[in-house]
Amino acid sequence: MSAAGTAPGVVVKAPLADAEPGARAYERRHAKLAVLGASGYSGQEFSRLALAHPGLELAVLCSREHAGQPAGALLPGLDPRVNALPAVADPAGLALLLELGAFDTLVACLPHGAFAAMLEEQPALARVARIVDLSSDFRNGAVALPGSAPFLYGLPEAFRDTLADATRIANPGCYPTAATLALLPALESGAISDPVMVSALSGVSGAGRAPALRTSFVELEGGAALYRAGTEHAHVPEMARNFERLSGEAMAVGFAPQLAPMARGILLTATAPLQSPMTPEQAHELYRARYCDEPFVRVLDPGAWPETRAVRSSNRCDVGVTTLHGGRTLLATTALDNLVKGAAGQAIQNLNLMLSWPEDWGLPRHGSPW
Repeated sequence: MSAAGTAPGVVVKAPLADAEPGARAYERRHAKLAVLGASGYSGQEFSRLALAHPGLELAVLCSREHAGQPAGALLPGLDPRVNALPAVADPAGLALLLELGAFDTLVACLPHGAFAAMLEEQPALARVARIVDLSSDFRNGAVALPGSAPFLYGLPEAFRDTLADATRIANPGCYPTAATLALLPALESGAISDPVMVSALSGVSGAGRAPALRTSFVELEGGAALYRAGTEHAHVPEMARNFERLSGEAMAVGFAPQLAPMARGILLTATAPLQSPMTPEQAHELYRARYCDEPFVRVLDPGAWPETRAVRSSNRCDVGVTTLHGGRTLLATTALDNLVKGAAGQAIQNLNLMLSWPEDWGLPRHGSPW
């Protein structure tokens, strides 16, 4: 037991801030979080955002590499005067911490394949009240373990009605989030047909924190590079599933991802043939009407185009749209922060839905452009 009389890995969060609108109304229900993969970029970003959320208690930080070290070794940007965090826990002991009541919500920020393997090694984790998985392990609706609830695909703007009170959510990938939000109004209205072509510039944090030659500063600075172009990238099937689910039709998808010399951000362009000619004004009105009530999607004025620095560190996705070739082709563009709306921020957006909280509670809408 710790000096405060709590189980190892448990932290008592500071009281809810009176300045947070509606915070007291939601104090009766909060979530005690365990973060798997807290040393990775998405795990660090999730922890930072969770600490600013009045309804979330960051109770357990897990990292095999940093087990036993103080939380500051993982999250050096935190101010210990505000939040006293526990020492980093070893993921091998997570089932025991669950049995001790240390947490009731698990957020997995592990590399692809690692969380599914961990659930097989520690089947008791299937009993946790809520799970949000940021990897691709369960995005196709697979069941984690026998007797466990299926994972629902957590893109709120597209599938919000299925997510309220869910217990298992698979967070979308960053590229599919940007691509689906780029085309969602056109897909839902049946305005486009295939083939759909998507290209995107991405910051190198999307490749994870593990050192690699192609993401090193010397290799990347001063240039940009295509990789896994065509249908090779692992996110292509996820995009295709989303497009089919929204349109009701199977669609051929091509994808050209590119690494750019920036730490974070995605700038994406999608083109598709239109079923009937559409003017730029009609396309803009279609998008404006669909997204007018979405807290984290901003449709830019005609002639304005998204840029990554405008959405940096925010949970917002900026969208620009027009038509080309005499109205026969749709051109839709998006920008988002791959670590926030593309990962950690969207995970918190999903947690808000799971816990019946305001969807935008505790999430940043404004970017930090410098």
